[in-house]
Amino acid sequence: MANEYYGKLIVGELSDNQTLPNAGSVDSTNMVNIAGQTNGKLWIDVYAGTNISIADNKKFYIELEGYSSDDNDSATPPFSTANSGGMQGASGVLESDAHYYLLHKTADDGALAFSKGSLITQCAIPEDLFRLLKYDFVQLKYTTDADESSETVTAFVYSKM
Repeated sequence: MANEYYGKLIVGELSDNQTLPNAGSVDSTNMVNIAGQTNGKLWIDVYAGTNISIADNKKFYIELEGYSSDDNDSATPPFSTANSGGMQGASGVLESDAHYYLLHKTADDGALAFSKGSLITQCAIPEDLFRLLKYDFVQLKYTTDADESSETVTAFVYSKM
């Protein structure tokens, strides 16, 4: 992937035309290092690499995961139950059953479709939450209960200066 995509300065690539799973979950191809203060300027965009169609009785999730190191063993959902209101020097408490979804389509939500090249979802990386939980890396997890293996996504972290 080039250093610029849709006019955005890329910090790191998560998925480059990555194939979606066949009734399961798959992590994004890459992790991106977000160590240091983000000042609310690091964002994640996910684009449709192909036309994407999710049937009305099927689910499709895009979940943000945080990591303390660049290996899958350190993965936990980026959520804290007790971070002292974001106070400087405070620490967070992991809530293992929490999830941070960028997109959450359940089987009851109706059909969902994106045309090739369209923006699927976008979010700012939650700076205080990640800082308090001491995360240095992010990765996405794509989950579906349908065969979406003919469809692809492109996702990246970029700086919004």
